[in-house]
Amino acid sequence: MSSITTEPAHPIIIVTGANNGVGFGICRRLLYNLAQNSPDDARPLFPLSVATDVADVVYPCAGLTLIMACRSRQRAEVARTQLLEQFEKDVAQLQRSTPGGAERVAAFRKNLVVAIHLLDLASVQSTLAFADEVARTYPYVSHLVCNAGVAPFLRISWPRMFRQLWEDLCQPNLFEFVTYPRYNIQRTGIVSDDGLGWAWQCNVFGHYVICRALEAKFAASQTRSGFGPARVVWMSSLETRAGVFDADDWQLVKSDRPYEGTKFQIDLVCAELARRAGTAAPVRHIAVHPGVVYSLIDAALIGSFSAKVKWVIFYLARWFGSIHHNISAWNGAAAAVHVCLAPLAFIPIFLAATGTPAAKRKEQQVGEQGLFPAQLHSVTDRMGHSSVALSPLYALPKYEKEGEILVDRCERLYQSFLTVGGKPQ
Repeated sequence: MSSITTEPAHPIIIVTGANNGVGFGICRRLLYNLAQNSPDDARPLFPLSVATDVADVVYPCAGLTLIMACRSRQRAEVARTQLLEQFEKDVAQLQRSTPGGAERVAAFRKNLVVAIHLLDLASVQSTLAFADEVARTYPYVSHLVCNAGVAPFLRISWPRMFRQLWEDLCQPNLFEFVTYPRYNIQRTGIVSDDGLGWAWQCNVFGHYVICRALEAKFAASQTRSGFGPARVVWMSSLETRAGVFDADDWQLVKSDRPYEGTKFQIDLVCAELARRAGTAAPVRHIAVHPGVVYSLIDAALIGSFSAKVKWVIFYLARWFGSIHHNISAWNGAAAAVHVCLAPLAFIPIFLAATGTPAAKRKEQQVGEQGLFPAQLHSVTDRMGHSSVALSPLYALPKYEKEGEILVDRCERLYQSFLTVGGKPQ
């Protein structure tokens, strides 16, 4: 397959799990923003952090190549059709109300490519084949959004839910039970065909493999994309839990909270890769999370009627002041899209204890008096307006050594799959 040539300021963005949920919301929001001369989601929201990166983004973009990395081609084709149809609806107002909007949208549409590439994160061979296909097809990759993942939920424990509800009412934390649920029963002991922890492989290791396999394409982005250093956006979760980390069960095969465990590992891996890369590397690793987004998986767990009740409770939670209940995939995508489009100079990777962005990590000690890895997350006000907030990950400095060990383990495992036959030795 021949390489695709691109003009300056033409990002090539991979979104894994792009055919539904937050992944689809990210794709939709990217198209809407990049069709504008000055994208809304590219506006700086935080203080300047890295002066050398101020001029790393050029707008308007000449075009966009969006790679939808999905497991099912059929579902991906349907999603691509829906995405392009939704794009026309989203930009209709821009064309009417923005001076030169129609011409700008037409120019962007002319240079818009939405491509589908198959990716099954539960198979290392599929993941390596995906990366190889991308490497052979495109001259560089400017962004990788590690959004795809699995949640091995089995059912709801109603006794646990009502107990948590009672405890929250006594606090009082009225809507805590629909923000940080502790009643989801998850499958344990699931192993992939590669002999790895299934949830861990899909959520953590698969994306690590893509990052390593596309390093050369990330490096090429710095001079060719118009966006400066490449960006790897790791999708964490509001439900990440340090307490579920077990160094002896690092693939989370025995854990009864594998979903929360993988999300905490994502924070660890992202922070360690960011630390190793520093602020002068050709690729930056940044953690985000979408907050609470309503998903059709609820209907499968608790039934359609209960799922609708939960949806109403989400809106009540937001109305009573919860910024985390983004509910829609569009709102949940805000943080990931901001990290993709805003100048890197205004995206903090580390925060001081006071919440002040800081980039020169080596000058301070990570810990209570120093710097903490930062996480950007989507928020929504009670009127439904989305934005992005920034929080220090206070637990991570305590696990910095574990993060180093985890990344080293991922690296050794990755290298083992590069041997003939594609199986670890």
